[in-house]
Order: sequence, then structure tokens, then C-alpha cells
Amino acid sequence: MKVSVVIPTHNDEGTIAQTLESVFAQQVEGGFEVIVVNDGSTDGTRAVVEKFDARTRVIDQKNRGVAAARNAGISAAAGEYIALLDADDTWTGQILQKTVALLDKNPQCVAVFSDGMEVDGAGGVVNPNYVEPGCDHSPTLDEMLGGRPWPILVGSIVIRRDTLRAIGGFCEDFKAEQWGGEDTYLFLLVRERGQFVYLPEVLVRHRRREFRAHYASRLHRRIEINSAESFSNLERRFAGHLVLARLAREHFGARGNKIAEWAIDRTANELVTVGLMAMHDGNPGFARRCYRASIRYRPRMLKTYLRFAWAMLPAKISQALSPMLAPGMRRSLSGPPFSIMQDRAQ
Repeated sequence: MKVSVVIPTHNDEGTIAQTLESVFAQQVEGGFEVIVVNDGSTDGTRAVVEKFDARTRVIDQKNRGVAAARNAGISAAAGEYIALLDADDTWTGQILQKTVALLDKNPQCVAVFSDGMEVDGAGGVVNPNYVEPGCDHSPTLDEMLGGRPWPILVGSIVIRRDTLRAIGGFCEDFKAEQWGGEDTYLFLLVRERGQFVYLPEVLVRHRRREFRAHYASRLHRRIEINSAESFSNLERRFAGHLVLARLAREHFGARGNKIAEWAIDRTANELVTVGLMAMHDGNPGFARRCYRASIRYRPRMLKTYLRFAWAMLPAKISQALSPMLAPGMRRSLSGPPFSIMQDRAQ
């Protein structure tokens, strides 16, 4: 078996059929298998996957998060190479054929990744090239540790199975309730083992999920705002990048400081984003909780203190002052936030 395609899924009944169809459109010498890890789905995902039963292996497990789900697939894989794909993304061309050819040709190479595009929920292109200029080459490890994560989509990379197993797969310190960080850390460990090759073709369509701010905004309406325990549960959603920061420093020492700082900044920024959404929704009390949490991670961000002070004002005073502010300042204090997905450079 040449390639094992590992697809974790949790409540993806609306997209996983398209994902699987794009996989079965692939051709590669030596063949490939498809392993779907059903990570505790509670919707109709399992029934959709069953329609592809003759061509897929399905592993069912309790909801343990994407890191554990991918590891279950990697452990079961028989292929020489592992191709990772999320259950709401699709491949657009012969990605397996092209990446496998490069891996076969370059024994010192441990992984090949391509460019990709980002699409919205309706399939419309919102970003035709995920890999921006300046990053359109095979990176060194120092480059990947140099700040924000290298722009590698999970669905765009194929990795040697032996390499993944040597590093122990995905770190399961990243839990089910947390967003982000697990793929970035894995890519760093893989790059430490050998070279990456960049394939400058758009071969994956990555579906942007709903902006985290919108999701968190809907979530905070469903919880008891005055409950410290409930807010802790919400804050934990953003803890994946804090895990990344800790692991980067533990594993890489001082070399990991820049990407760790980026990860902490990202956590602080996301909490501010949710706070701005709460302000826009007319909930300054919830916004204050978000700003206080953000300040814990980035205590020197003056703008967060200004936002916190604005959220402390009685409604009549803030309403009276708001027309006196420039539009940009008013939005900066009262929301709604600009999309955090447009803020990748922070």
C-alpha cells in the first residue's frame, strides 16, 4: 500500500461526502486506502460514511479531539505515506500522484506540501492562494520557528509514515474542546526529522469554518454569563495555542520563543475578538470577562485596557460619547470585530 488517507470527522454530515468523493477521484501507483475516524459524531456523519463502506475503513471512538482521532488513523495505517485531510476539505487535482512522486524521488524528504485555496461555506473562493509570497518555498526549521506558523494546510501535506510514528504522531495534550495548534506543532516535529518539499500548485480546497468569534458569541448566549465555571469553559476553547506555546518552549528551548509568543498573542487576540462581539451584542459584562482574560496573557496591550474601560461605562454615557468618536475608534471599542481570519499576521 502506497498511501493511507486519514480523515478525522466530528459532526461533518454536510461535507464529508464531498471530501470522500474528492479522495476517490485520486490515482496513485501502488494504491491507497482511506481511513475515516469518527470522533464521537452525534449527527448523521456515520450514515453518510457508510455509503462509502466498500472503499473505506471506519474507526469509531468517543469524542477525544482531532489530535487523538488522527493518531487512531495513523496507528491503523498500512501505507508508506500518510495523507491528512479534514472532513470539510476537498482535493482539487492529483495531489497523491504528484506528492508521492516527489517523496519517491527525494529519500531525504520527509514531507511534501502544496498550495491550496480557501473557500466559504457555499464553496466560493475567498483566498485563491493560502501560501503567500515569501513563503512559497521549502522552509527551513528556523523559518518555521521564526514567528507565526508556516502556511501549510493539513489537507495539503503528505508525510512518511515512519516519520510520523517516530515522533509519536500528534500530541494529545491538545484536547477535544480546544481550538488550534496541534497541526503547527506536528509540522515542526516532522521538519526536525528531515526536509520538506513545496509543490507550488493549488491542490486542496480548504473550507473556512464559521469565524470563531461568531461561534463563541452564539455559545455565550447559551451559558449563564455570571457563572465563573461557564466562562472558564469558554476560555478553554482558546487554549490550544497556549498548549502550542508551552510545547514549543519545552521541545525547542529558546528557538521556540518566537512561535510561542505568536501563539500567546493569538490567544489574547481571540479573547478580545469575542469581547468585541459581546459588546456588539450589547453584553458589556461578558466583554469585560474576555478583556480581563486577554490581559492575563498580554498585560502590556494598552488597547485592551481602553476596551475594558469602555465596557465599564454605563450605557447612557457610552451612547452619548460614541458619536464623538471616529468610526474606526468606535468600532475598535464597541465592535463588531474584524474577522480574526483576516488577522493571521498578528
